[in-house]
Amino acid sequence: MAQKVVGYREMIWTCPNCGAKNPGSSRVCKSCGAAMSEDVKFEQQTNAGMIKDEKVIEKAKQGPDVYCAYCGNRNPAGTKVCTRCGADLSEGKEREHGTQHSAHLDEQQKKETVICPACGAENTADALKCRSCGTPLNTSQQKEEIPPAGQANAGSANKGCGGRGCVFFIILIVILGVIGMFLLNGCGSGGISNNSFFTGNQGMDSNAVLDAVVSSQTWQTVVQVIGPVDSRESGWRDNVPSDARNLRCENRKRYTSQNEVANSVEVCGTPYAIDMGNGYEQFVQDCVYDVYDSYCEYTISKTGVIDTAKASGSGPNPESPYVDSRYRTGNQSVSYTVQLRDENGKTYTLNPSSLNEYRDYTVGTEYTIEVNNRGRIVSMERK
Repeated sequence: MAQKVVGYREMIWTCPNCGAKNPGSSRVCKSCGAAMSEDVKFEQQTNAGMIKDEKVIEKAKQGPDVYCAYCGNRNPAGTKVCTRCGADLSEGKEREHGTQHSAHLDEQQKKETVICPACGAENTADALKCRSCGTPLNTSQQKEEIPPAGQANAGSANKGCGGRGCVFFIILIVILGVIGMFLLNGCGSGGISNNSFFTGNQGMDSNAVLDAVVSSQTWQTVVQVIGPVDSRESGWRDNVPSDARNLRCENRKRYTSQNEVANSVEVCGTPYAIDMGNGYEQFVQDCVYDVYDSYCEYTISKTGVIDTAKASGSGPNPESPYVDSRYRTGNQSVSYTVQLRDENGKTYTLNPSSLNEYRDYTVGTEYTIEVNNRGRIVSMERK
């Protein structure tokens, strides 16, 4: 993933000795002269703009400062010997760096104020000195923070019956009441009557045994007709078949690249800040590249089912339907129907599942059939 540098901004630090705020580039407190120790962290400013001076930007790019192993002095990156005691800095320790911060500070922090101890004027939380009298400002003079929403009432939250437990208890009482009323009504009416489950006559008429004869055999054959069909398809331009026609293409995102390539568009995420370890922060964005290409819809001829042919008739031998020699046939299915007529003239329909079974029902063949009270054959025997 490519990283795009947006710019640089100076940070600040608070002197632990006197509480005064200092520019990040300052290595000693401008108020009391105390050196910045390595355990003091840099802080973001809320209203500082991006650095425009190219010399300062080059200074910010140099990397983390180095603390002397002998006297603890903070030295700029690239310095070979300590600027205070002259000791070799090869044994020194780099400041902690690389910590990521949001590019936008919390709005609440922007609203905080610091009271000047000298003149009482209100100043923004990131001000290094009083806007009125110029006195260095101490971060300990900030106004008391407002407690998080809901915290002030935390002690009284358990009073009364306003929680989820109370609501659940009330719902449970209502459900139990409804069930009780239902049971009382059921008992008052003498319970459930057997007539709610058993209605009508308890007995059934006996089946009828009749003589029957096969009156007809009919069949129907259905077969698929296979031939060329037009198919509307889609795909990337370089995958379109050479015989495709009626092309209609549009530019569409095909994939994402980590590097800039032809026909790509840069897409960057939300900027964030990186502590450079020298009093400055670098603002960057993580970027990728959406690569675009031609995506097309087109028509192409393929082989498929273009129609179905049907044939029907009677007798024991089904036939296939006619299909033009220019086409070939696909799947074929045959359905069989047999009709029987009993001694009273009533007709019954059978559907054999195979050709052999169908052929067993020759027209004129006689059967003894058993018919239930619903008019359905439950058994049959050839005479």
